[in-house]
Amino acid sequence: MAFKFKESRNRDAEVREKRRVSTDSVLRKVDNLPTLPLVAMKVGQMVNDPGITATEIAATMAEDPSLSAKVLKLVNSPYYAIPGGVSDVQRAISFIGFNTLHQVVLSVSVLDALKTPKGSSFDAKGLWTHSLAVGSCAEVLAEHIRFRQSGACFTAGLLHDVGKIALAKAAPKLFGGALDDARQNGKCMSDAEKDIGLPSHDKIGSRLAKKWKFPYELALPIEHHHATHRNSVRNELAPSLMSLVDIVAVADEMARVFKLGDSGSPAPEKHDFTALERLGLSSISVDKIYTELMHKLEVSKSFLNLLDA
Repeated sequence: MAFKFKESRNRDAEVREKRRVSTDSVLRKVDNLPTLPLVAMKVGQMVNDPGITATEIAATMAEDPSLSAKVLKLVNSPYYAIPGGVSDVQRAISFIGFNTLHQVVLSVSVLDALKTPKGSSFDAKGLWTHSLAVGSCAEVLAEHIRFRQSGACFTAGLLHDVGKIALAKAAPKLFGGALDDARQNGKCMSDAEKDIGLPSHDKIGSRLAKKWKFPYELALPIEHHHATHRNSVRNELAPSLMSLVDIVAVADEMARVFKLGDSGSPAPEKHDFTALERLGLSSISVDKIYTELMHKLEVSKSFLNLLDA
């Protein structure tokens, strides 16, 4: 019996070692994913400088004509609804402001960096559709509770699952196996990723957010959208940031309940009313949220058009 016990322990150790090697390999591949454009990084630094001007940001954006063109395409979409439209970045800033411009630049850059190549076995459109639904829902929820950073809620929701897209690019076969396991056995993606030997998508997303120097309001929901129930997280974050993370987590749940896009995880059987109560949303009609969400989703579909550009 002692021999068998030792043999079993050795097998367990071998499995753990294989998973560690697999995890290390995936992390290296994730670290080798394309970096965001230099101009996007510069804009991130500039918007935090109180002495910077719209003219200087526009001049920096002009260094990357392709990025500027995509940003202007989004800014002129029905989502932002700028009267008469704009033809240059400086004028766009006068309508949407520095922070929103930065969020648009990041969104465009991430969509480009994580674009799935044609002919790939993984079709990211369903996952991006889910992410767009989460962003749209997060903005609707933020508006209902009069949360000041509703635009940041949209962008955080849009980017909350970047870790899944990164895993699909870095380890397509393993990630495909995790997707199949989640769908066939009703598992959430985090458990399916762990069971197949992948690092969790929120860990990968957090790693990318740090690499790409995301602001806190975008990085924290990526890292914690599955951990809002943990006291360690709730005690660590300032109330405004915790509310933002809660908003994205609830929006993620609602997008799965409404079956908008494909996150990989099954739809929850019921809403997390604890999270809704924390946000003061427990008395709001889910039907009302759904109606507003569908309208917001319709006008924000221009973000998905970038995947085909």
